[in-house]
Amino acid sequence: MPTLKRLEELAGVGRDFIGLQFRLTPDELMHSIDQLWVLGYCFGVLDAVRQKAQLGDAVEGLSLVAVGFFLLMSDETKGADMMRQALNRQEDPGFAHGSLRGEGDMFAWLADTTQSPRGLSEHFSRSPSAH
Repeated sequence: MPTLKRLEELAGVGRDFIGLQFRLTPDELMHSIDQLWVLGYCFGVLDAVRQKAQLGDAVEGLSLVAVGFFLLMSDETKGADMMRQALNRQEDPGFAHGSLRGEGDMFAWLADTTQSPRGLSEHFSRSPSAH
């Protein structure tokens, strides 16, 4: 099992990847993380980090994703709530679509870090009803 410090380092990569996109998104959308697609996207990014770090799905992998949500929300209670929602919504089509996009974006960025991630901003620009 990786140490908490290592989990924080790995989860920090996902948080920074997501945070960059939020910084590039208009202010009124900054609090959109409760939307299922966006929640799925964040989960997918963190899960891609888990896979790249070769952590298992169970305790190690879920720990990394949970730490990622804690860091992303800057609050343990809110992070735990987001993690709980993510685990409960795995079968929701919106969540699943966002998760696949987040995972794909993260793997694409890991393959070529000169490319800017755009999944969140594209989602918001395509679907005005999403915000």
